[in-house]
Amino acid sequence: RAITREGVAVAVKVQYPGAGEALMSDLRQIARLAKTIGPLVPGVDIKPLVAEVQARAQDELDYTLEAEAQRAFAEAFRDDPDIVVPDVVAVGTTTLVTEWLESPYSLARVIREGSQEERDHYGQLFVRFLFAGPARTGMLHADPHPGNYRILPHEDGTPGRLGVLDFGAVAR
Repeated sequence: RAITREGVAVAVKVQYPGAGEALMSDLRQIARLAKTIGPLVPGVDIKPLVAEVQARAQDELDYTLEAEAQRAFAEAFRDDPDIVVPDVVAVGTTTLVTEWLESPYSLARVIREGSQEERDHYGQLFVRFLFAGPARTGMLHADPHPGNYRILPHEDGTPGRLGVLDFGAVAR
Protein backbone atom coordinates (compact mmCIF):
# COMPACT_ATOMS: atom_id res chain seq x y z
CA ARG A 1 0.00 0.00 0.00
CA ALA A 2 1.22 3.50 -0.84
CA ILE A 3 -0.12 7.04 -0.97
CA THR A 4 0.36 9.14 -4.09
CA ARG A 5 1.51 12.77 -3.95
CA GLU A 6 -2.15 13.67 -4.43
CA GLY A 7 -3.03 11.70 -1.29
CA VAL A 8 -4.71 8.76 -3.04
CA ALA A 9 -4.24 5.25 -1.62
CA VAL A 10 -2.88 2.78 -4.17
CA ALA A 11 -1.64 -0.80 -4.28
CA VAL A 12 1.89 -1.23 -5.63
CA LYS A 13 2.95 -4.60 -7.01
CA VAL A 14 6.72 -4.87 -7.47
CA GLN A 15 8.51 -7.73 -9.17
CA TYR A 16 11.64 -8.57 -7.21
CA PRO A 17 14.86 -8.02 -9.20
CA GLY A 18 15.87 -11.28 -10.88
CA ALA A 19 12.65 -13.09 -9.92
CA GLY A 20 11.50 -13.44 -13.52
CA GLU A 21 14.78 -14.89 -14.74
CA ALA A 22 14.96 -17.26 -11.75
CA LEU A 23 11.45 -18.57 -12.46
CA MET A 24 12.15 -19.07 -16.15
CA SER A 25 15.43 -20.83 -15.31
CA ASP A 26 13.56 -23.21 -13.00
CA LEU A 27 11.01 -23.89 -15.73
CA ARG A 28 13.80 -24.64 -18.22
CA GLN A 29 15.15 -27.21 -15.75
CA ILE A 30 11.68 -28.76 -15.49
CA ALA A 31 11.53 -28.93 -19.30
CA ARG A 32 14.80 -30.85 -19.31
CA LEU A 33 13.45 -33.22 -16.66
CA ALA A 34 10.29 -33.76 -18.70
CA LYS A 35 12.32 -35.81 -21.16
CA THR A 36 13.21 -38.16 -18.30
CA ILE A 37 9.75 -38.16 -16.72
CA GLY A 38 7.89 -38.75 -19.99
CA PRO A 39 8.50 -42.53 -20.16
CA LEU A 40 7.22 -42.88 -16.58
CA VAL A 41 3.78 -41.57 -17.61
CA PRO A 42 2.78 -43.57 -20.70
CA GLY A 43 0.23 -41.92 -22.93
CA VAL A 44 0.90 -38.41 -21.62
CA ASP A 45 2.97 -36.01 -23.69
CA ILE A 46 4.75 -33.93 -21.04
CA LYS A 47 6.48 -31.51 -23.44
CA PRO A 48 3.35 -29.52 -24.45
CA LEU A 49 2.29 -29.32 -20.81
CA VAL A 50 5.66 -27.89 -19.78
CA ALA A 51 5.63 -25.51 -22.76
CA GLU A 52 2.20 -24.22 -21.69
CA VAL A 53 3.37 -23.68 -18.11
CA GLN A 54 6.41 -21.77 -19.41
CA ALA A 55 4.25 -19.58 -21.65
CA ARG A 56 1.77 -18.80 -18.85
CA ALA A 57 4.62 -17.99 -16.45
CA GLN A 58 6.10 -15.60 -19.01
CA ASP A 59 2.70 -13.92 -19.36
CA GLU A 60 2.35 -13.61 -15.59
CA LEU A 61 5.72 -11.85 -15.40
CA ASP A 62 4.61 -9.27 -17.98
CA TYR A 63 3.05 -6.41 -16.01
CA THR A 64 2.02 -4.60 -19.19
CA LEU A 65 -0.14 -7.59 -20.17
CA GLU A 66 -1.48 -7.78 -16.63
CA ALA A 67 -2.40 -4.08 -16.68
CA GLU A 68 -4.14 -4.52 -20.03
CA ALA A 69 -6.22 -7.38 -18.64
CA GLN A 70 -7.04 -5.55 -15.42
CA ARG A 71 -8.14 -2.45 -17.34
CA ALA A 72 -10.46 -4.59 -19.47
CA PHE A 73 -11.99 -6.26 -16.40
CA ALA A 74 -12.29 -2.95 -14.53
CA GLU A 75 -14.16 -1.43 -17.46
CA ALA A 76 -16.38 -4.49 -17.96
CA PHE A 77 -17.38 -4.65 -14.29
CA ARG A 78 -17.43 -0.89 -13.57
CA ASP A 79 -21.19 -0.69 -13.00
CA ASP A 80 -21.63 -4.17 -11.57
CA PRO A 81 -23.42 -4.01 -8.20
CA ASP A 82 -21.63 -7.10 -6.82
CA ILE A 83 -18.13 -7.27 -8.36
CA VAL A 84 -15.36 -4.66 -7.93
CA VAL A 85 -12.14 -4.52 -9.97
CA PRO A 86 -9.71 -1.71 -9.10
CA ASP A 87 -8.50 0.46 -11.98
CA VAL A 88 -4.87 0.56 -13.09
CA VAL A 89 -3.15 3.82 -12.17
CA ALA A 90 0.28 3.18 -13.73
CA VAL A 91 2.40 0.35 -15.09
CA GLY A 92 6.09 -0.26 -15.73
CA THR A 93 8.07 -3.33 -16.70
CA THR A 94 8.40 -4.50 -13.08
CA THR A 95 5.84 -2.35 -11.26
CA LEU A 96 2.04 -2.19 -11.35
CA VAL A 97 0.08 0.48 -9.48
CA THR A 98 -3.68 0.11 -9.02
CA GLU A 99 -6.42 1.72 -7.00
CA TRP A 100 -6.39 0.58 -3.38
CA LEU A 101 -9.29 -1.72 -2.52
CA GLU A 102 -10.20 -1.28 1.13
CA SER A 103 -11.22 -4.68 2.43
CA PRO A 104 -11.07 -6.29 5.85
CA TYR A 105 -10.10 -9.76 4.56
CA SER A 106 -9.89 -12.17 1.64
CA LEU A 107 -12.11 -14.96 0.41
CA ALA A 108 -9.77 -17.39 2.20
CA ARG A 109 -11.12 -16.21 5.54
CA VAL A 110 -14.73 -16.70 4.41
CA ILE A 111 -13.88 -20.23 3.29
CA ARG A 112 -12.16 -20.95 6.60
CA GLU A 113 -14.37 -19.11 9.10
CA GLY A 114 -17.43 -17.68 7.34
CA SER A 115 -21.04 -18.45 8.09
CA GLN A 116 -23.01 -20.57 5.67
CA GLU A 117 -24.71 -17.39 4.44
CA GLU A 118 -21.33 -15.74 3.72
CA ARG A 119 -19.92 -18.82 1.98
CA ASP A 120 -23.05 -19.14 -0.16
CA HIS A 121 -23.11 -15.44 -1.03
CA TYR A 122 -19.44 -15.03 -1.91
CA GLY A 123 -19.31 -18.44 -3.58
CA GLN A 124 -22.11 -17.34 -5.90
CA LEU A 125 -20.34 -14.05 -6.66
CA PHE A 126 -17.07 -15.90 -7.32
CA VAL A 127 -18.73 -18.29 -9.79
CA ARG A 128 -20.68 -15.45 -11.41
CA PHE A 129 -17.46 -13.49 -11.91
CA LEU A 130 -15.65 -16.47 -13.43
CA PHE A 131 -18.48 -17.16 -15.88
CA ALA A 132 -19.23 -13.51 -16.72
CA GLY A 133 -15.58 -12.58 -17.37
CA PRO A 134 -15.21 -14.30 -20.76
CA ALA A 135 -18.52 -12.91 -22.03
CA ARG A 136 -17.68 -9.36 -20.91
CA THR A 137 -13.94 -9.23 -21.66
CA GLY A 138 -13.05 -12.17 -23.88
CA MET A 139 -10.75 -13.33 -21.07
CA LEU A 140 -10.97 -15.82 -18.22
CA HIS A 141 -9.46 -14.86 -14.85
CA ALA A 142 -7.30 -17.96 -14.45
CA ASP A 143 -5.96 -17.58 -10.91
CA PRO A 144 -8.70 -18.73 -8.53
CA HIS A 145 -6.50 -18.45 -5.42
CA PRO A 146 -8.77 -17.17 -2.59
CA GLY A 147 -6.22 -14.48 -1.71
CA ASN A 148 -6.95 -12.79 -5.05
CA TYR A 149 -10.53 -12.12 -3.98
CA ARG A 150 -11.35 -9.50 -1.35
CA ILE A 151 -14.49 -9.24 0.73
CA LEU A 152 -16.34 -5.92 0.83
CA PRO A 153 -19.17 -6.36 3.36
CA HIS A 154 -21.94 -3.81 3.75
CA GLU A 155 -21.51 -1.28 6.56
CA ASP A 156 -23.83 -3.36 8.76
CA GLY A 157 -21.55 -6.39 8.30
CA THR A 158 -23.88 -8.34 6.01
CA PRO A 159 -22.42 -9.96 2.88
CA GLY A 160 -21.66 -7.38 0.20
CA ARG A 161 -19.46 -7.14 -2.87
CA LEU A 162 -16.52 -9.22 -4.06
CA GLY A 163 -13.29 -7.48 -5.05
CA VAL A 164 -11.01 -9.12 -7.59
CA LEU A 165 -7.23 -8.66 -7.73
CA ASP A 166 -4.27 -10.05 -9.67
CA PHE A 167 -4.84 -10.29 -13.40
CA GLY A 168 -1.43 -11.76 -14.21
CA ALA A 169 -2.95 -15.12 -15.12
CA VAL A 170 -5.75 -14.74 -17.61
CA ALA A 171 -6.69 -16.96 -20.52
CA ARG A 172 -7.19 -14.83 -23.58
